[in-house]
Amino acid sequence: MKKLNIAALTTASLMLCTAAFADDGFTPDEAFQTMLKLEGTWTGEAQVVPVGQSREGADVSATTVSFKNIGNSSVMQTFAAGTPAEMISMYHQNGKNELIHTHYCAIGNQPSMTFNNSSEQGAIDFQFTNGTNMDVSVDPHAHNSFMKIIDEDTYESRTENWGGGKLLSYRYTTMKRVK
Repeated sequence: MKKLNIAALTTASLMLCTAAFADDGFTPDEAFQTMLKLEGTWTGEAQVVPVGQSREGADVSATTVSFKNIGNSSVMQTFAAGTPAEMISMYHQNGKNELIHTHYCAIGNQPSMTFNNSSEQGAIDFQFTNGTNMDVSVDPHAHNSFMKIIDEDTYESRTENWGGGKLLSYRYTTMKRVK
């Protein structure tokens, strides 16, 4: 009987651990609710790193973005506000099980991405689905976008920049909330 209880406890422990690991990532709704909490201004550093090169030698530039909640149903992220390079990314849900990211780029195209489930804690991952004013096999565009929430005042991002139908570079940022 003791062996049966130990086996049952071991099995129950393994099931609980597996469930805990499976729940480390966000659902689309949890990711959106987290994004609503990003409202405000953020500053940090950005690096654009060509494929095949390391981040160690890449130039670092200062960057600022802001997040604004629109009607509690969309999140607007603004890059380079007030400059010719100003860009907007909009995030909104299509029901509780789909989160959409559309990037309105300074070069005149609008790539769209959808939330991709990730088991990584704090990860908000978007994968390219389509775009307007662009030929994905030719034109430069933001293709996939990944954000990792470190804590309530820090996040990191990685965006894939594509052109000619292939990955050309990554844009990395580390951002801190302005208080």
